[in-house]
Amino acid sequence: MQLIANAAIAGSLGALIAGGLALVYGLLGIFNLALGQTVLLGGYATWVLHQGLHLPLPVSILGGVLAGVVLAALTFEIFVNPFYRLHRFLPLVTTIALSMILDGAILLMFQSSPKSIVPGIPQVLHIAGASVSTEQLLLIGATLLLLLLCAYILHATSFGRKIRAIVSHEHAAMSLGVPAGTLFRFAFLVSGALAAAAGIFIGIDQNLSPTLAFPLTIKAYAAIIAGGKGNFWGAILMAYVIALLEQLLVGIHWFGTFYVPAGYQQTVALLFIIVFLLFKPTGLFASRSRIA
Repeated sequence: MQLIANAAIAGSLGALIAGGLALVYGLLGIFNLALGQTVLLGGYATWVLHQGLHLPLPVSILGGVLAGVVLAALTFEIFVNPFYRLHRFLPLVTTIALSMILDGAILLMFQSSPKSIVPGIPQVLHIAGASVSTEQLLLIGATLLLLLLCAYILHATSFGRKIRAIVSHEHAAMSLGVPAGTLFRFAFLVSGALAAAAGIFIGIDQNLSPTLAFPLTIKAYAAIIAGGKGNFWGAILMAYVIALLEQLLVGIHWFGTFYVPAGYQQTVALLFIIVFLLFKPTGLFASRSRIA
């Protein structure tokens, strides 16, 4: 049960990032390789507001999410919008450049020492044989609420129907008056908000470190490649699957003789990328009508 609880915690974190990535790819057909840094910015902004300026935690969390949204808006307007119409791979280059700039800036501003938004010893609850902190339960619940909100917007509002129309066939939707540019910006803002929420998740549950951006990005991309590039719910499901496999890899006493070192957790996401690109490049739940 402890492994399942750990997978639910790690999967909730991955689902926030992968969901935003899948939404952006579904609409624009591009990858934002600076999203891991957006995760860290949201977490560090919340840390500064709560630990540095001593603002209440809810206000600090809103500030952290806003920081992620602002960075996502700047990323789209400066590093994506001028380039993606010229060639869909150009934003890969520009967002890699942005990620390197942000890595240096984050390391310069916050150093390499870990930062915790809510330091101290958490209150641990024992549920069905698993040990889970109160903060972790709240974070899992908040993630599920965010995903339910996304589900409502995508499937029960006219705005969501326009998004799904663009995903199905961009040019046909635009010919019917769907404002593609507005939806593209909306997708980037949502991905930034979800990424910042994931950074806040890390800062409350664990510690923030400037080296976390790349591993988080790799896991998110593994989820959307396995789930089907552009499939929002497929990416979220695979984020939980990858988290579960990571926990099983290092938590099982294999053949009764050894445990796999925790450092090998990262190989699960890398293997997902390699295997799916080789044998199922469209992913498990790819939309057949996707027009990139």
